[in-house]
Formats: sequence, C-alpha cells, structure tokens
Amino acid sequence: MVNRKLLTDVHFAQNCAIARALTRRYAVALMLVAALSTAAWFSLRLVITEQQSTAAIVNVSGRQRMLSQRTALFANLLAMTPPPGRPAIRSQLQEAVDLMERSHRGLTRGDPAMGLPASHSPKVHAMYFDAGGGVDAQVAAYIQAVRQLLQLSDEVLTADNPLLLQITRTAPTRLVAALDAMVKQYQAEGEANVRRVETTETALWLLTLALLALEAGLIFQPFVRHINRVVGKLQQATGELQLHRDHLEELVRQRTEELQSKSAELAESMEKFRLISSAAQDAIVIIGKDAEVVHWNRAAEQLFGYSEAEALGRNLHELIVPAPMRDLARAGYQKFEQTGQGIMIGKTIQASSLRKGGDEFPIELSISAVKLQNSWHALSIIRDVTKRKGIEDTLRRSEEQLRFVLEGAELGFWDWNIRTGEVLRNSRWAEMLGYSHDEIRHTTQQWTDFVHPDDREQAWQSILDVIEGRSPAHKLEYRMLHKDGSIRWILDQAKVMQRDAAGKPIRMSGTHSDITERKRLEAELTRQARTDHLTGVSSRGYFMEQAEQELASALRYRNPLAMLMMDIDFFKQVNDIHGHKAGDAVLKKLADVCRETLREADIIGRLGGEEFAVLLPQTDKGNAIDAAERLKEALGKARVPLDGAMPLSFTVSIGVAALSAGDGGVDALLNRADQALYRAKHSGRNRVCVAAGESGPRF
Repeated sequence: MVNRKLLTDVHFAQNCAIARALTRRYAVALMLVAALSTAAWFSLRLVITEQQSTAAIVNVSGRQRMLSQRTALFANLLAMTPPPGRPAIRSQLQEAVDLMERSHRGLTRGDPAMGLPASHSPKVHAMYFDAGGGVDAQVAAYIQAVRQLLQLSDEVLTADNPLLLQITRTAPTRLVAALDAMVKQYQAEGEANVRRVETTETALWLLTLALLALEAGLIFQPFVRHINRVVGKLQQATGELQLHRDHLEELVRQRTEELQSKSAELAESMEKFRLISSAAQDAIVIIGKDAEVVHWNRAAEQLFGYSEAEALGRNLHELIVPAPMRDLARAGYQKFEQTGQGIMIGKTIQASSLRKGGDEFPIELSISAVKLQNSWHALSIIRDVTKRKGIEDTLRRSEEQLRFVLEGAELGFWDWNIRTGEVLRNSRWAEMLGYSHDEIRHTTQQWTDFVHPDDREQAWQSILDVIEGRSPAHKLEYRMLHKDGSIRWILDQAKVMQRDAAGKPIRMSGTHSDITERKRLEAELTRQARTDHLTGVSSRGYFMEQAEQELASALRYRNPLAMLMMDIDFFKQVNDIHGHKAGDAVLKKLADVCRETLREADIIGRLGGEEFAVLLPQTDKGNAIDAAERLKEALGKARVPLDGAMPLSFTVSIGVAALSAGDGGVDALLNRADQALYRAKHSGRNRVCVAAGESGPRF
C-alpha cells in the first residue's frame, strides 16, 4: 500500500514537471508568435505609410515644378497686360506663389496636412541646404523675387524690369532642373524604402515559419504523448473508483433501507452497522439533534485525525466544515431536522473539509436521511478524493494548455485515424470555412470536398508522400472553399503521430492556419509596386521588367517587336492654365483611350510626367506605324470634361521604333523611339515619326 502510494506520488510529480516544462515552452512560443505577428503588422503598416508618404512627396515636388513655370508665366502676363486688367493677374500670381511657398515649406520642414514628413535623408537634405546654392536657397530667392515684383507699382512694371528678367531667366532653367532633380531623388528613395521593408517582411515570414516548426517539435508532439499517458492512467483510476463507488453506494442503500424498515431492532441494527462501518474504507459519520456526532467510525478517525471519543457529542459543522460554509450548513440542517429533506439528501457531491490540524482537503460526500428514535439523523459517507482531484487537475491543465496553444495561435486542429478514416477536428477548423463544429462531417471526404478543385491533387499528393515515407512532414499552402462561396488560403502542416509494430502509419495530426489576409496583402503590395496610381497603367519599373521579358521572347523565337514613345503636346500649358486637377484628368483619359484602342497583348507604361511608352509584341514596323496613327487619331478626338468650362481636347506626338539587329536591349529600343518622339515634337507636334534609318515621319 505504501509502495503504491509512493509510486503514485512519483507519477504525479513527473506529470507536474512535464506540464510546467510544456507551459514554459508554450509561453515562450506565444511571446515569440506575438512579437513576430506585431513586427509583421508594423512592417505592412510601414510599407503602406512609405507608399503614401512617397506619393505625397512626389506629387507636391512635381507640383513645385509646375508652379515655378506658372508664376513665371503670370509674371510676364502681368507686365504685358494693360493696367486695368492687372488686378486679376496679380491675384492669380499671388495665389500661385503662396501655394509654391507653402509647398516648399512642407517639403523642407514637414506638413502633416499635406502628408509631408519633417525629416529627410542626408542626400535630400544636402540637395536642399547645400551651402553652394541648394534648392532651398534657389526657391527662396525665386519666391522673394516674385513677391517683390508683386509690390511694384504699375508705372515701373514693364517688360524690361530687372525683377521680371530675373524671374524669366531662372524659372525655365536652373530652378526647373533643380526641382526635377528633387523629384527623381524622392522617387528613388521611395523605391529603395519599399525594397528594404519587403526584405524585412520576408525575413519575418521565414522566422514565423521556423517558429511554427519549432512549436510542432517542442510543444505539440510532447504534449500529445503526455496526454496519451495521462488519459491511460486516468481511465484505469476511473474504473477502479467507479467499482468502489458502486460497491459503497449499494452498501449505503441497503443499510438505509434496513434502518428505515427495522427501527424496532435498532440495537441489533446499530451493532451490525458498527461492524460494517469499522470495516469500511470510507469515513461514516452520523449526526443527530443539533448536528451532534453520534457515530464516528475508524476510517473517520484516520481521515480527520479526531478519535471517536473526541468527535462524539461535538457539533459536526464546528468540527470539520470550513468557516465560510458553516452558516449555510447550519441553516440547511435545521430544515432537515424538521422535514428529513434537503438539497443534499440522496446525492453525492464534492466539497471541502478540515482535518484536526486545520488543513483543508477535498472530499466526496454522500448523505442519506434516517429516522432513529423518532428524530431525523443524517448518515454521511465521506471519501478523501485528494489523489483523484490531483489527477483530474493535471488532466484539466493539460487540456487547457493544449486549448490555449490552439486558440492563441488561432489554429484549426485535425487528427486522422488512418485505419478507420475518421477525422477529429476542433471548432476553429470549421470556423475558418464559415461552418459551426456541428455542421462538418469527420471524414477525409469532407476535407477533399472543401479543397479547391485545382489544388486537390497536389494536397493529397503531399499527404501521401508523408504516409508512404517519401517526405518527413506535410506542409502546403492551398485554397479551400468557404461556406459563403469565397476562397480561403490555408497553410496545412502535419506529421504522422503514431505507427503500428510494422512501422505503418495509423494516425496523422496537423493544423490549419488561415493565411488569406497575408495572401491578399502580398497581392496588393505587388499591384501597388507594378501600377501607376493615377492612370492604372504599368509603372516605369514594371513596364521595363515586362519589356525585358518580351524582348527575350522576341529574340528567342525571332518574332518582330516595336516600341512607341508618346508625349502630350503642350501639357505644361494644360497644368498652368487649367490647374493640376485638369492635368491629371488628361493623363487618365490618355490611359483609357490607349486601353480601348490597343490590343490586350500590348503593354502600356507611364515613364514619368506626361511621357508614356507602349510595347507592341509580334508587331513589325508597318503595323506599329498603323497602330501609332490609330492611337493618335483616337486621342485627338478624346474630350476631357471640366467643371464650369468647355471640354478640353489635346493631341500627342508619337515616336516609333521597331526591333533591329543593333538593339542590344530594351534601353536601346526605347532610346531610338525617344529620338523619333523628339523629331515629332520639333517638327510640329501632333504627328507620328519613325526612328532614323527605318522610315520618314508619317503625318
């Protein structure tokens, strides 16, 4: 008996140690997951913030270039306009220079309302504040000259005024060049920031995958083994306890019936009861009037530490009931003495009790009502359940820890009995797909039905590779069908958890992680990096990437390839006269007409400002010229509606270059098309010109 108790205590201590070790591992893993999730969230926020900040900086710095030209234009108009018409032009010039000064202040010192940061990179700072004539000094000098011009009276405001000449010479030359350089620097830094954040995000993703693999090896697998051992011990203990309980309950029932039916033979019955009570392993206590103890068996002496002499005649509630429960026990017993009824009579409950030394411990209590000498007595059978409670608490903690791991990581769990085909799943597994736990069937066919048809073969093959020994673990990202008809991306990870004596897999367990949001964010970041935010066509970087691919394909298969370079005629005047919003509308209209006029296979890109390029796969020179002419005609007919004004029309100049043997890459082809565009703009605009050596211009 002593050896068995010692062995039980050793097992209990071992289980507690394992539970504490797994708890520590879980806590560390949970903190790491939280840290990595937070870092991933911040990295995504940083990407979006960088994109927004870069877009704001580039837009405002580009607007500075337009404002420099606009102020120069209004300054000249002011000098050339007769005095009666000058107040309106002065007002427009004042508004333009005020906006230019505010934008410059925001770019150099920050402006939250415009989305402009207060800090700069060392290179941007040097370009603005270089002692040898930085952009800040140039813009400040230019703005000061404009404001001084505005202060001049109409009499001295002539075309040869020194301030006007200074403004006219500065705006289209040094100032425009400096502002263009700032725009290019902002664009380059924005692209570099995005690349750095993408690298960081990739590293965080790899760390997260490594951490999940580490969790599977250090927490889930030991946890499952430990639970299997504890469950086996608990089943054995539960069986023994149930047999013991059934025996005792039957004994109490027989004795209670005997006492009720043979009250006249009380002396003999009590003697028999004492014999049985003395042999019982559980404490048997009887209390009578005022809850005084009238019977106290040997097991009660051992359980509570009071001898029979110490217990008899004492109030049971004062003797063994914990202080917080005494008033409730007294009130219940007073009612019992009168009626022989009570909420605890005829039931088996669990409660707490006190030993002689004051130690509190758990008990299982069965109470029956017996009538002796015309008064109600309570017969109690009391069992110490400390060991059983310890086992139950250990199992409950183990189950709670596993639940915390799965819920904390928001993982769906599945456990497949390969022999029977039954698959047990937790509620989170079903919730990921929009179902309740009661709605799903626990079969492999249910899983197959949920997997996207295009991914089923690959998913099954990955699992079969593990079962048949070709792979140590199953890890795959695939799509599953949600209840509402949408698609969810799932990361499925699993291992064989149990094999038979021959090494054949008989049980496999795994987890599901919903990675739909991560997939959506990855796609959105890719789209933002590849698309010009204003027009929706390819950005310069993505256009060059596509062009390189098409060039490689054309060279490999000896297919023709052509490039169009296109520029909006007099676009600066559109911005100067109608404003930046109208200029944006023209750019959008150009992109829309290009998409409507060109083939789906043709690639349209915005290279910067009003400059666009079109790559025409499998198109020779003649067809490229025809496409350029059609596009020029369509754009010439396009109309851009303006608020409160007549619709705006515009024309374009287009340069055409077909791939030739001398083109060493996309840059060479693009350069020849750009040269043709230059010829088109300097030979009258609104026309198509072909690269030198291929054909003359077409009008």
